[in-house]
Amino acid sequence: MAAITQHPTAKAEIFANSSQIRFIRKREVMHLTGLPSSTIYDLMSRDLFPKSIKLAGGKAVAWSLSSIQAWQQQCLASQD
Repeated sequence: MAAITQHPTAKAEIFANSSQIRFIRKREVMHLTGLPSSTIYDLMSRDLFPKSIKLAGGKAVAWSLSSIQAWQQQCLASQD
């Protein structure tokens, strides 16, 4: 049976053409923001922090890195 191979640059082209979406878990969100878990969930409930996303399987949650970075930028902008 012959192996199916892909052109060596095909994967690179797919990644280059797609937007880079990265999901980060709560521990990394806490690290990036300096906020404890309870504050993150409190701010989420008051619509002051990006909502988490349920990952496949339904138990694990994550945030998009871009939404956390946008929130950080908003925090910095509000300091002016």
